[in-house]
Amino acid sequence: MGDQKNTGSAWLVSFSDVMALMLTFFVLLFAMSNPKEKEWNEFTDTVNENFNRFYGRPLNRGTQDAINIEKINFSKALNLNYLRVIIEDLIEKEPGLNAVKLINQRGALIISLPQNMLFETGRAAIKSEANKALFTLAGSLTRIKNRVEIVGHTDPRPITSGRFESNWHLSLARAANVAAVLENVGYESTVVVRGQAAGRYADIPASLGEVERLDLSRRVDIVIMEDDGKRLKLFDIQSP
Repeated sequence: MGDQKNTGSAWLVSFSDVMALMLTFFVLLFAMSNPKEKEWNEFTDTVNENFNRFYGRPLNRGTQDAINIEKINFSKALNLNYLRVIIEDLIEKEPGLNAVKLINQRGALIISLPQNMLFETGRAAIKSEANKALFTLAGSLTRIKNRVEIVGHTDPRPITSGRFESNWHLSLARAANVAAVLENVGYESTVVVRGQAAGRYADIPASLGEVERLDLSRRVDIVIMEDDGKRLKLFDIQSP
């Protein structure tokens, strides 16, 4: 009787093996087949419906008026704090630049060049002994992409002789000559040149005394902006 029981249960093992093989076979067939488009669409629709039921549907975006957005592109302009460190190091190494003053203003770094460093009184030609120092300074600025303005200043005393009709003409000619040096050493962007004459004289504190105020007013400023002056059009949003 024991042998009959063992023989009777052996077929279950073989049957289970056959069923497992058949299941594997049909799974492989399904995996290698392409589902029918209709059935697949029904399946995806069902999934989407259930997903939206629990997670909600997107809100209506509404309408949007046309918007034109412009923004200053700072991507190529050099950081002014970093630039100041470079120029300070240059001033320390070049004796001809020891009279240069660096002034930080909102959005700009001003490199102030006094008259007695660059020019003779009443003249706009750069002194020969100042050429080396000015070329060295200008050379450090050739690779920057920042917007640059060069502004000439004079004291308020009127011109009574010489080739220039007014302080404005003198200040403009001096600024133009400094700009020419900057361009000659390789600065490729546009340089804005302005003559200010004595227009900023009132900004110099009266407490310094007249002699010092007059001395400080006779200068050329290289004004380096924090941007490169180019406006970048980002995108347009149009009404649907």
